[in-house]
Amino acid sequence: MLTDDETAEQDELEEQLWTATEELQKAVMRLFQDRDIHPHLVVLALARVTGEVGAGTALASEQDPEELLGELAGVVRRAGREFREMVQAEAMPTAGNA
Repeated sequence: MLTDDETAEQDELEEQLWTATEELQKAVMRLFQDRDIHPHLVVLALARVTGEVGAGTALASEQDPEELLGELAGVVRRAGREFREMVQAEAMPTAGNA
């Protein structure tokens, strides 16, 4: 069971995560809209930066970079699958609208 302090800290970290996620999504969307860069190259650039930041973070905190990079790969895979499922679910007509 989490204490009130632990719950508050977890809530704060989740809020920070969503703030960072939203800001990164806005930056990526600006690249898509304002620049003549192929979307696939933007995704590859994001992956590269993510790997570099992940490895740097692991080294700075004296963690195994390969372990952290493996965790990052899992997060990317899970987020992609969840997004795909969400898009597919939205594209499916509901029984009442069919």
